[in-house]
Amino acid sequence: MNSICFFKDEIIDQAEIIFNDKKRLGHLHTHLKSKVSDTLTITILDQGIYKAEITKLEEFNCTLKILDQIKNESPWFHLLIGLSRPQTIKKVLEHSTTLGAASFNLFKAQLSEKSYAQSKIYEDSSYQTFLIDGLAQSKVYSHLPEFSLSKYLNLEKYKSHKNKFFLSLNTVNTFKELELSELQNPLLAIGPERGWTKKEESLLLEAGFSPIKISQSVLRVEHAVYTSVGQLEMLRL
Repeated sequence: MNSICFFKDEIIDQAEIIFNDKKRLGHLHTHLKSKVSDTLTITILDQGIYKAEITKLEEFNCTLKILDQIKNESPWFHLLIGLSRPQTIKKVLEHSTTLGAASFNLFKAQLSEKSYAQSKIYEDSSYQTFLIDGLAQSKVYSHLPEFSLSKYLNLEKYKSHKNKFFLSLNTVNTFKELELSELQNPLLAIGPERGWTKKEESLLLEAGFSPIKISQSVLRVEHAVYTSVGQLEMLRL
């Protein structure tokens, strides 16, 4: 991890953090070989990114003094994804958060397996672990993405969203043909492992989503996410 993440309620008097969990301590001891007075980068979730000084470091606990705040970026894209295998979704949640995802909206698509919605990653907000790991990797974003899980494709909630796209092999349109203003705050709809049905593509078109082709190949769900986000980020820079 490039930044160690903390929740706001772990801060003492807005200046100090004390923690004792194995994961974060293990990173300091094993990977960073940290010692007292070392400076490191920390992310306070939904608040910002900071430099912090280690004022106390023992085998089972650590104390940090929060120093200067570092400039961070605002998340910039939204994902609407058909439920896929839990291992796939884990990767999508973590790595898309690293890339700047503002929200994840998962739904059971017509070709999604029914069992996918019963995965343990959706119990007790377990999915949040992958979002936090994504922020720890990024060292740029600090806001936890919003998350929702639906039993069906509900497009009514996206009626007012301006720039919305769905990935499709049944088009020749690409992101590079769009104006920069059309790429701001994008919502990307990506089908499950077995893809969209014709009915779903028709519903997306009716709801104002534009079809986009990102590759000649049929991509895995996670690769489709990273490829499309990478193309968008390149065009936005």
